[in-house]
Amino acid sequence: MFNPISKQLRDDLRTPLRLANLGGKLYHNAQYLTAVVEVDEKAMAKWLPRGMTLAKPHRADLFCAYFPENVYTDAYHEAGLFVHVKIGRKYGIFCPWMILDDDRAMILGREMLGYPKKMGEISWNNTGERILTKATRRGHTLIEMDAKLGEVMTDAPPILGLPHRNITGGIGLSLPREIRFTPKEHPIEVRRVEMQLHFNGTTHDPLHEMGLGQVTEARLHRVDLSSGLIPPIHIPRLSNPLFLIRQFNPRVL
Repeated sequence: MFNPISKQLRDDLRTPLRLANLGGKLYHNAQYLTAVVEVDEKAMAKWLPRGMTLAKPHRADLFCAYFPENVYTDAYHEAGLFVHVKIGRKYGIFCPWMILDDDRAMILGREMLGYPKKMGEISWNNTGERILTKATRRGHTLIEMDAKLGEVMTDAPPILGLPHRNITGGIGLSLPREIRFTPKEHPIEVRRVEMQLHFNGTTHDPLHEMGLGQVTEARLHRVDLSSGLIPPIHIPRLSNPLFLIRQFNPRVL
């Protein structure tokens, strides 16, 4: 017997299942040029949700990235900050700021995974020996990286394949939700780089207020990415109702 509810359910699920690409890779040859920087604990504290603290040693990954092939949209670029955090006994990364140059990737990343994505401009020039990249927004240069590519690393840590803890929700009186997920990272090659890094901030993109310090290591990660075995989990954050209001500028404006 024909069941219109079952057909409607299949139709509703078709798009999210296609986007999830279960069993397949979502990104091919994703390239993350990252500077591992020291972080001042006191300065970073206001940008972390309650219950999260900096992992030791206090570090964050400031990066510019190029995604030449993915299942969602065309090639695009991204720049952001992954802070290494501890939640109870578990470790992961939290993203307080990110910009990119593709609207579809922005909407999907914000709605599905809780990244604080905003539109910006990122240039990327890779000669094979050197990468010059610059991230700007509304006329302000935020990140500049001049990276000379070095030797291949065999013991590099993952760049994205770690437990993620993002925060999402409305700006009004609605309760924030913590989104938990762990992407699956398939390394292609990681190279050490000599990097000259310059970063600045503005009122709406306050990198200069987050306690970012000296570069301790710099790398170029080339990876394929797929979704983890467990889909993103949304958990209400009852103890953190004002977090999104405090984060309005770096997340929205």
